[in-house]
Amino acid sequence: MKKYLLLMLPLCLLLTGCAPSRREAVQAYYKSIRTAQMEAQVVVHLSSDDRTFSVTAAYDREKGATTTIVEPELLQGLSATVSQEDMHLLYDGSVWPAGDGGDLSAANCLPMLLYAAEGFVTREGSDRIGGQEYIFLTTEASGRDGEEFTCTLWVQPETFAPYASELSRNGKVLLTVTFMQFTCEVETGEN
Repeated sequence: MKKYLLLMLPLCLLLTGCAPSRREAVQAYYKSIRTAQMEAQVVVHLSSDDRTFSVTAAYDREKGATTTIVEPELLQGLSATVSQEDMHLLYDGSVWPAGDGGDLSAANCLPMLLYAAEGFVTREGSDRIGGQEYIFLTTEASGRDGEEFTCTLWVQPETFAPYASELSRNGKVLLTVTFMQFTCEVETGEN
């Protein structure tokens, strides 16, 4: 019996090495997202104060993303559309050019954190927040403007759906995101 156990031990070790790590699994999940619908609270940390927005966003890997403000009521309905080339503000039928969307902002933070989840991982682990266990990854990525930023993303351990995120640059947290809802369509790898 002991011989069989000793023979089985290397096989078990070999088989456990075949499974992807949590980091690899989370990154593969975010890389496979084709479209997503999100609701989130975004806090923009300015040097003078913090600004809080409730937003919805529709993301399409090929077409870009549209983020729409739900609250505060004064800005309700204001949208920003970010594509590979540029960003436009949309309100009441009017479209306004708003730059290239390369800098971190409330308008582009949701698609940026989906992209950043695929970045170079500098930290990984788990955190307990409000009695719930979450996986976290901290990644380094860069926007179209070439400026590097850091994204820490906390995800549900079973589904990898995002719970919260922080986007920062040079050690200063610029945006904090808490997800209220997240659904997505992923590539299945079948052709």
